[in-house]
Amino acid sequence: MQTLHTLNIFTHIGFGTLALGIGLIALLYQNQPQRHTQFGRYFLYCLGIVVGTAAIGIVFFRSNPFLLMLTLLGGYVGYSGYRAVRLRERKRTLTDSLLTISVLMAGVLFARSMQLAGGNWSPTVVYSTLSALGLVGGYDLLKYVWLHERLKTWWLYEHIYKMLSAYSAILSAFSGTVLPNYKPYSQILPSVLCVSAIIYFIWQRARSRRRLSDRIIF
Repeated sequence: MQTLHTLNIFTHIGFGTLALGIGLIALLYQNQPQRHTQFGRYFLYCLGIVVGTAAIGIVFFRSNPFLLMLTLLGGYVGYSGYRAVRLRERKRTLTDSLLTISVLMAGVLFARSMQLAGGNWSPTVVYSTLSALGLVGGYDLLKYVWLHERLKTWWLYEHIYKMLSAYSAILSAFSGTVLPNYKPYSQILPSVLCVSAIIYFIWQRARSRRRLSDRIIF
């Protein structure tokens, strides 16, 4: 059993590190759609393995419980970011929304169980991660039941936000593991950097879209 646990850990770490490198490459190729799509797909494959090995570690080997929060966040926003670019202006399906509800419920129940159990965990990091999950999941549900027509043209901004959030979750887990003596800052700082990147890239895309509209008008 210990051998399987070790193999699971090395697989998790290896593909997590690979996802960080591939995700950065995909970001650098943002203006080359074919390359961006290719490396973005590789990033999602790695993310899927990271999420799967984290889930195995928690269920069978009782790994660090905080990994579940990052697993829920990274896995869900990665999936939702993929769906945003696949659907574009089409409406999400009922299956998508049921998955959203399930993930949100799992996050709330797990945070509550950690609170009752006590132990060595950081409320700042856990609640900020849960809030990020709730923000994305709540937006997806609100868009599905009410505001789809008004928000459907935001699909590219959604994709940027969600995929960078998935990257942020992996980076936070990596830095928190490599630099345990600097928690919670080693986990919070990557989130601050990625939020800054989200703001920049959304602003960049919005400015490009505005310039294109101005050219069409004039």
